[in-house]
Amino acid sequence: MSECKNVLVTGGAGYIGARLIPKLVAEGYSVRVLDAQFFAGGSQRFLNQRRIETVRGDIRDDALVEDALRGVHTVIHLAAVANDPSFNSDPAVSRSINIDCLPHLMCTAKRSGCRRFIYASSASVYGVNADPVVDEAQPCVPVTDYNRYKAQGEAMLFELDDSSFETIAVRAATVCGWSPRQRLDLTVNILTASALAEGEITVLGGHQYRPNVHIADLCRLYALLVKKESLGALCGRPINVGNENHTVAELAERVKTVVDRYLGTDVLIRIAPSDDIRSYRLDSALIRRELGFEFAYSIRDAVLELCERWQSGWFNDSPNVLTDPRYHNLLNMRSLNWSYRSPAGRAC
Repeated sequence: MSECKNVLVTGGAGYIGARLIPKLVAEGYSVRVLDAQFFAGGSQRFLNQRRIETVRGDIRDDALVEDALRGVHTVIHLAAVANDPSFNSDPAVSRSINIDCLPHLMCTAKRSGCRRFIYASSASVYGVNADPVVDEAQPCVPVTDYNRYKAQGEAMLFELDDSSFETIAVRAATVCGWSPRQRLDLTVNILTASALAEGEITVLGGHQYRPNVHIADLCRLYALLVKKESLGALCGRPINVGNENHTVAELAERVKTVVDRYLGTDVLIRIAPSDDIRSYRLDSALIRRELGFEFAYSIRDAVLELCERWQSGWFNDSPNVLTDPRYHNLLNMRSLNWSYRSPAGRAC
């Protein structure tokens, strides 16, 4: 396969990668996955497919990263300690993974002849914003270290952008839907899991706005960014990727409606206080205008996916999906005593 078809996906065995990589393979790309595989789950099944090369290792391992980048045309950098609770479980280790190793990864990619670097940022970089909608011109006002380092990673990457090395940052909304490496610690997913497992939903706060994007749409967007001959006016820029903007309370009502109709239940919604002040509504007009991208999947589709998997018995091997570390990053880290070490063997 020609060099221009080679894609490196860091963190490719995770929630997004487990749906993205089969899509890239189906579209003709050869994919190399660099992933430490800290998290157990069903993603290992797809890693055995043709045109998928799996490198089990740590993105903090400089030599391994250099080797993994050989012959690669495009990098999709998904690897990270994801979400605020997980990041805060061990800030030093999280920083080492989310920001400290990025200069080496990005500079080596450029030096190795990679032509495009797609960085998984986060819409949470906007922090708290009362504007009707937030577009890419709005300043980043991160309120946590996880958000702050995502914004810093964008800045590092954009400094490297030139005619031979295209860069772009994907500021994705909160992702929802089913994946072979399922996560249930994301807003729509955990609300749905609670409704299915317990017949009730606890809403923390409820007034906070949360933009959402279906995992299938996010993967379609990543595939489009790989496929484009040139990123053109989007080079060196962030792009918002979010479809529906709702408060957490509104999301709970939508989940309840779908689960009630699907299972014939009457899910109870409870409200509890929350100190989570993040709230913003995402404007994704830029990708519509510059890429012709249109969203194809809704929150309802995500809830239905999870209901169907629930009914099919996909979760049956779990005694309690709400406490199973396989589906919750923070619980997984705690089950491992968050003992991830640097490649040199030193505790981070």
